[in-house]
Amino acid sequence: MTNPADNSTPATRPADGLGKITFADDQARELLQNSIAELNDPQPGRWQLVKENSSRTVYRGTIGRVDIFLKHFHNPSWSHRLGRRLGFSDAMREMRFSKYLRAHHVRTVSALACRCDGGGEWLATRAVAPSESLDKWHEEQLGLGLAGQQRIRQCTLALARLIGRMHKVGVVHQDLHCGNILLRTDTKKPTLVLMDLHRTGRRRRLSRRVRAANLAQLFHDRMHLTTRTDRLRFLERYLAESGSGGTTRGWMLLIDIFACRHTRKQYRQRDRRIFSRSRYFSPVKLPHRWRGHVVLASKRHLGGSRAAEITFTRADWLAALSSPESLFDDDVPRRAVFKDSPSSTVVRRRLKIGQHEVDVFVKRPRCKKFWKVFIDIFRPSRPVRAFELGHELLTRHIATALPLAAIQRRVGPFLRDSILITEAVDSPHLREFMDTWLSVPPRGDTPLSEPQQRKLAQEVLWQLGRMLQELHDDNFAHRDLKATNIRIRWSLGARPEVVLVDLDGLSKVRMMTAQRRFKGLMRLNVSLLQCPLVNHAGRLRMLMGYLRRPGSGRIHFKPYWRMLETWSARKLVKQIRSRRRRQKANRRPK
Repeated sequence: MTNPADNSTPATRPADGLGKITFADDQARELLQNSIAELNDPQPGRWQLVKENSSRTVYRGTIGRVDIFLKHFHNPSWSHRLGRRLGFSDAMREMRFSKYLRAHHVRTVSALACRCDGGGEWLATRAVAPSESLDKWHEEQLGLGLAGQQRIRQCTLALARLIGRMHKVGVVHQDLHCGNILLRTDTKKPTLVLMDLHRTGRRRRLSRRVRAANLAQLFHDRMHLTTRTDRLRFLERYLAESGSGGTTRGWMLLIDIFACRHTRKQYRQRDRRIFSRSRYFSPVKLPHRWRGHVVLASKRHLGGSRAAEITFTRADWLAALSSPESLFDDDVPRRAVFKDSPSSTVVRRRLKIGQHEVDVFVKRPRCKKFWKVFIDIFRPSRPVRAFELGHELLTRHIATALPLAAIQRRVGPFLRDSILITEAVDSPHLREFMDTWLSVPPRGDTPLSEPQQRKLAQEVLWQLGRMLQELHDDNFAHRDLKATNIRIRWSLGARPEVVLVDLDGLSKVRMMTAQRRFKGLMRLNVSLLQCPLVNHAGRLRMLMGYLRRPGSGRIHFKPYWRMLETWSARKLVKQIRSRRRRQKANRRPK
């Protein structure tokens, strides 16, 4: 890929020993030439910090009554350091592409000036105001009913026109997602503006594979918030705007292939960050050989989760976990023993983390079999595994209780103790939810009519099948899908959400075979058999939710249903025999 040819950009000129500055035009020079020192070193009093990471720091301020965003580039990787020495600059690239796209009627942020020399690298752009990032706007509109859906459809067509024009002039945005697109809020018709152009490139002719791979990034970003109809509507307008040939079906199949690849790549990158030090996670080192990992902030904001909206610090966690044994003290107010068995101890309590108090479950596993002591030498403890798997599920948009901390204590290679802290989910489990809202009359705090009950039951059972399908598609196998490990989060007027708790039975497998899929379906079906209000049709709806996929057409479910009934009957026989053995073992001798 090459930079766009742009001979209209003024030559780089020194600015009084403060660096070599390139201005977009004479107006930009007149506005900024007396503020170069301030742009080189923005002060906290005048400039608001918007974003900060290892590669960029973004500020917002005002110069001459003009709102300006200032982006400082400081990527520490060896490739970027070498590129800067060879004269390649992210700031200059973004400035040139901004002018090139605006000249071809593609709206972008207006670049004013940039610096790219040994003393620093930054870019100043004019703020787009009033505006809102497209991803936040989209999530807000989803909760506004039919009016929101109508605005989303209009914005979908505007987005297709924007991306189509960009591809038509040969430009590809390598970081294409709705967070890098702004929506002006002062216009009746949706007006979209591209930003973050430092990862763009240009070719004389974009092949179909390049276009599809670029669109796959956008589809991945909105996959869980849009329907197939929404994506087809976008694609039809995109093909008309960009002048690309081919059928909509062919393009959709090609984009789906690239979207799957991009999704797997993104998930692997995020999974690797769970045990690293970042703005979301941090390792902790505690007295008496306790080590572990904690959450500083949640990237995904869960419905009904208070901890997901809070930002913690490492110092907050060090103070809260200074004495891990005290987490199970009896004198803690609002403490309740949730479970005390040979396998684990679970306590619910209020935990003070910094200035915040959070309702949490504190779980301490116990080793029931001596030989597992030697296996634990070569694997992480159960809390650490549950912490990792929980955040992997959240990355894949599968709801679970937010894991907040996992710590373990080892003496040499031997695991001596471990503790998992998760946020408490104040929602009923599956059987309790069915008994509360689907009984006649319903025992919930809000009365429901019979059609409302039927619709709610159908939605919950369908979501159960979809949840299991997503687990299996991402190669997760769950061997403990009982009703008490499935919570239903629901409020009147909202869609029910299936939340998984207690991830000890969850594992990541290399290959999801048909046998593993049927075992998961069988366990969920047996759990529904224990809910008296779920009938034959309800369990069939769960199966259809698992089998149904976009564009699948008519599903011949009867072979699956017969096999599922056979496997479920075998499982019930095993459960009955196991229960009888336990009853005999607990029976007192005469």
